[in-house]
Amino acid sequence: MNVRLWGLIVCFTLAQLPIAMRPLQVTLLGVDRAGGFGVAGLAGGAAAAGMAVTAPWWARALSRFGDGRVLLVSSGFFLTAQVVLAIVHRPASFIAVAALSGLCTPPVSSSLRSMLPCLVAKEELTRVYTVNAVALEIVYIGGPLWVTGTIALTGAGPALVASTVTGVTATAFGAALAPREVPRARLGGPSLVTVAAVRTLGGSYLAYWVCMGAMWVLVPAFAEDAGSAGQAGLLIAVWSAGSFAGGLFFAARTPAAPVRASYLWLLTALAVTSLALTLPATIAAMAVAIAVFGLALAPWLAVSDRLAAAAAGERSGELYGWLTTVGQIGSAVGSALAGALGEHHGDGPAFLLVTAALVIGLAIAVCGRRTLPSIQRSRRN
Repeated sequence: MNVRLWGLIVCFTLAQLPIAMRPLQVTLLGVDRAGGFGVAGLAGGAAAAGMAVTAPWWARALSRFGDGRVLLVSSGFFLTAQVVLAIVHRPASFIAVAALSGLCTPPVSSSLRSMLPCLVAKEELTRVYTVNAVALEIVYIGGPLWVTGTIALTGAGPALVASTVTGVTATAFGAALAPREVPRARLGGPSLVTVAAVRTLGGSYLAYWVCMGAMWVLVPAFAEDAGSAGQAGLLIAVWSAGSFAGGLFFAARTPAAPVRASYLWLLTALAVTSLALTLPATIAAMAVAIAVFGLALAPWLAVSDRLAAAAAGERSGELYGWLTTVGQIGSAVGSALAGALGEHHGDGPAFLLVTAALVIGLAIAVCGRRTLPSIQRSRRN
């Protein structure tokens, strides 16, 4: 990969910090301000809802106004909303500004993923998408440590601002590195929903995010049930480390099998390894199970991005925006379903919800496998 591409991946990875850590930071800030999880939960939901509403709009704006301009404008709004969020105290205002923060979330992920096909040869795309997915796992490994450390030093409000300034600065550098002209389809035309491959990918992606939303609730519930509530963050980090390791291996030894075959096999691996999450009774045992479960995560996301790029072509940026919306909806559904289960069955059986979601996603993918783009990989490793 060339220097410019590495620079884009590094910048856009750092740009994800305040977005990826927003649920955690909003929760901690809400508890600090309101003294309970009620307001914090509502604020986190409001931010997610806001992001779900505007993600497709921001993604479509990339085509109309260009990546650099959209990223800079949205980042300015985002920084303002996050600073206000860090200083408001009234519960109603806190929830409202959290929603505004969600609405202003820069389309960082959609921008980078849609410009990658313009920067590398087709035979290298899967590898580059894998590198991007692996880089994002670094945020989920180091992000919680960053949040914990900055809160300990400065408090919850300044920590939120510090994360946002870091992310916005990285976004500005990324915008400067972005190609001025990224080939994309003009606005208008038939809905992407009319494309069979998009429906298949969207259905599986929705099921995957139900799984993810459930995991963010069930892992802390398991840790609390095991008598080590403070170890929930460690388990999340171990999960991300497993995904990081799997992604590195996949990037180094990308198989020559068709991409859609890898998509199905990796989704199958996620569903099968999720069954082990129902077995552990201790933190140590869960750490092993959750690391194994993470191994196929980054590779599957990379292959999914590759298929989405092929299915949508020049409208890939718009599709990634809609997938962000689908992901937020799925995460909310998964969290809601896992809430009651985690409260009563945090010691194992509740994780069957994760397996069920992945099995549904796999069933959608298998039934629609013929609609997925047929992409042959280069045999060069």
